[in-house]
Amino acid sequence: MRMRDRTMKQYRKHPEEEVPTAGIEDIESMLLLNDKIYPKEWHVSPEYIKEIMLRNPEVYKVLKTPAGVKGVYGLFPLDKGDYTAVLEGKLEENEVGKFVLNYTNPTTVYLYLVTIIVDIHDDRRKEYASTLIKDIPLELKRLKEKGIDIKEIGAFAVSAEGEKILPKIGFDYLGEKVVLDNKEYPVFRAKPENVIHKIKI
Repeated sequence: MRMRDRTMKQYRKHPEEEVPTAGIEDIESMLLLNDKIYPKEWHVSPEYIKEIMLRNPEVYKVLKTPAGVKGVYGLFPLDKGDYTAVLEGKLEENEVGKFVLNYTNPTTVYLYLVTIIVDIHDDRRKEYASTLIKDIPLELKRLKEKGIDIKEIGAFAVSAEGEKILPKIGFDYLGEKVVLDNKEYPVFRAKPENVIHKIKI
């Protein structure tokens, strides 16, 4: 038992090995998970995801298992104007992909946490969620090491679970709301250093 515990701890020291950057070959499995979790109005096409990946191949991270993708999160780098428009509901979800910046040159960005989902129907969902969330500060540090200046991270909470999780991982709710598809959602914002500090790896 001790040997197993030690092995598990060693394995958890390298969560980046468990949550690789998604590739074109992962799109089908990503969308199967997305469509299983989200209502129809939140579904997107494979072409939409592929277009985003071609603009910036580093925006989606996936938790992969032999059974397929069990978790996904996406951080879209945007300029300040487009980021503000997204959080105010002035830039539609199905259009934001056209404004994703690439990381070719070190630059200033605002990150939109476009999604963070796990397979809620799987018995290991809590483990998957923990693994996925622990990868976020690693990704933020990786981007900073590349010379990317991250000014802020923004997200909507589209579920009660999201409203509980976002404050726990360094996001603040300042009373902002956004209306999407005639429904109102709270807007959360975070400084990258707060997220890095709040999520214990």
